Amino acid sequence: MAPTNTPKKKSTGGKPTSTVSYKDALKVGAVCAIVTLVLAIVVTRAWQDGRAFGYAFIYAGAAFVLVSGFTSYLNWVMRKDTQNQDQSYPVMR
Repeated sequence: MAPTNTPKKKSTGGKPTSTVSYKDALKVGAVCAIVTLVLAIVVTRAWQDGRAFGYAFIYAGAAFVLVSGFTSYLNWVMRKDTQNQDQSYPVMR
């Protein structure tokens, strides 16, 4: 999930971006959901109780939605950032 340096559409002037794709944001959400599911099953001993097993899936779904939503929002913020349009110089001058 390395940052891409692809040019923007011509309507924005063709300036390169340094953001990741939304597809990568969904991948991060899926990984967090899987980790949350496994941890919830282990911690609550969900194999002993069906109700706890259901809650583990609810926690995993919530983790997916929250993490994917937050990473997509941060990605959107970085794509709309106009503060540092000129990146032809090093970060530390």
